[in-house]
Amino acid sequence: MEYKGVGFILAFCSGLMNAWTFYHAQTFATVQSGNVVQIGYRLAQADWTPFWYSVGAVLAFGLGSAACGFVMTDNLKAGHRFTSAILWCECVLLTVIGILSVLKIVDYPIFALIISFIAGAQGNAFHKDHGMLYGNVAVTFVVQMAFNFLAQSFFKKDGIHNESNLMWAGVFFLVLFGFALGGAIGAFLDMNVFDNLSLFTASAAFMGLAISATRSRTDADPAPGATFV
Repeated sequence: MEYKGVGFILAFCSGLMNAWTFYHAQTFATVQSGNVVQIGYRLAQADWTPFWYSVGAVLAFGLGSAACGFVMTDNLKAGHRFTSAILWCECVLLTVIGILSVLKIVDYPIFALIISFIAGAQGNAFHKDHGMLYGNVAVTFVVQMAFNFLAQSFFKKDGIHNESNLMWAGVFFLVLFGFALGGAIGAFLDMNVFDNLSLFTASAAFMGLAISATRSRTDADPAPGATFV
C-alpha cells in the first residue's frame, strides 16, 4: 500500500466518491475542510437541511476513521494484516450503495454519509508512500508538499531517504492528478453515461487492490510509523 501507483489509485477513487456525493447530495465525501466551510456558510444562511447534511458528513468521516483504527489495532495485536479487509469492505459497501441507488431504495444523502464513513476509514488506513505521509482523501497537504519539494529540487538534488526531491514532487503531483482525474471521470460517467457508474468504478478499483494485497507474498500493510520531513 506504499507503492506510488497505489497512492494514485486511492486518490482516483476519492475523486470518484467526491464526484458522486457532490453531484447527488451537495456534500464532499472526503474533503472535510469543504464540509466544515459549508457548515458555517449554511448556518449563516439558516439553510438547515443542507447544514445537517454537512454536519453528518463530518461526523461520518470521523466515525469511519475511528472504526478503521479499531480494526487496524485489533488485527495488528492478533498478528494479522488489515489491508485486504478494509479494501474489501470499501468494495462491498460501494457496490451495495450503487445498486440501491440505481433502484432508488434510499435517499442520496444517507448514501453520502456512508461514503464519508468509507472515506474516513480509507484515509486512516492508507496514508504513506514508502514511509512518507501523504493524503489520498484530502489534498491540501498534498498541494503544499508537491510545490515544496519542487522548490527544494532547485537547491538540493536529494531529499527524504536520499531520494530525489524532484521525484518526491512527482509523487505528490501524481496524487493530485489522480484526485482530479477521478472527479472529472466520475462526474462525466454519472451525468453522461450511467448514473452511479462512478461508484461501481471505484468499487472495481478497490477490488483490484484487495486482490493484489491478498495475493501479495509480502506484508501489504503500510509500515508502522511515518515521517513528515
